[in-house]
Amino acid sequence: MNNQTTLLLIFVGLTALALLTQAIVMLVAFLVIRKLIKSLMADVTELRSKAMPMLEKSRQTLDKVAPKIESVAADVAELAHIVKAQSVEFQVMASEILGRVHRQTDRVDDMFTDMLNNVERASIVVVDSVAKPVRRMSSLLAGAKAFLSVLTTGRRPRQADVIADQDMFV
Repeated sequence: MNNQTTLLLIFVGLTALALLTQAIVMLVAFLVIRKLIKSLMADVTELRSKAMPMLEKSRQTLDKVAPKIESVAADVAELAHIVKAQSVEFQVMASEILGRVHRQTDRVDDMFTDMLNNVERASIVVVDSVAKPVRRMSSLLAGAKAFLSVLTTGRRPRQADVIADQDMFV
């Protein structure tokens, strides 16, 4: 046998050995994956058996509650609409009441102003009606005093005494 045939035989042997190793690795990978798939299938089955009743119960609860939620949502929307309408109505009423209060305040202010003006006029009239006779009486008394002073002393009163008498009247 020659050298080339030997090399060819070694090469074919090595190739066969590589293919055999690859087949073994593939077989081991197949067995591991099959075991993993069985384990995953068992886990999925267990998860399904536990989750499905919960999901079904959740679906039933949602089916029961959904109309109530829709009803509550409709009631809340209606309530919001009513509150909005009443707030507009309240705002109109408050504006109207404030307008009335403002008008009444103006009226009361006018009444008090008129009353105070009338009291002032009346006090001026009273002061004038009382002051004029008092001034006249004071003048008469001053004249009588001066007359009596002239009669008793025989001389006229000094200018300072006359001015001091005038300043006494308030």
